[in-house]
Amino acid sequence: MAKGNRVQVIECNLRASRTFPFVSKTLKHNFISLATRAMCGLKPKPYRISLLDIDYVCVKAPMSSFTRLRGADPTLDVEMSSTGEVACYGHRAYEVFLQALLAANFKLPEKNRSI
Repeated sequence: MAKGNRVQVIECNLRASRTFPFVSKTLKHNFISLATRAMCGLKPKPYRISLLDIDYVCVKAPMSSFTRLRGADPTLDVEMSSTGEVACYGHRAYEVFLQALLAANFKLPEKNRSI
């Protein structure tokens, strides 16, 4: 999540298989290729990226599938127990966040009721 040129951490347990494609698509640069070159001992050419040039919002939300996991505890903890993720892109933060929640089958609370 970024506001201006200030980035906030939204995920600490990175999974390269999910996060690299998301970040690559979001910033329009192939970070998988860049990392591969670095791991092979080749000199990677750094990308010039300015977060101020991004005119869209990107949200990645966990998708938990407790209904498919027999005996799973539906109470989430710090590990989130997600079995997948959804990524959504758009122009307004609230719209994209809501789109990600709905795509992950999150049940929205009813109006004037707590979760």
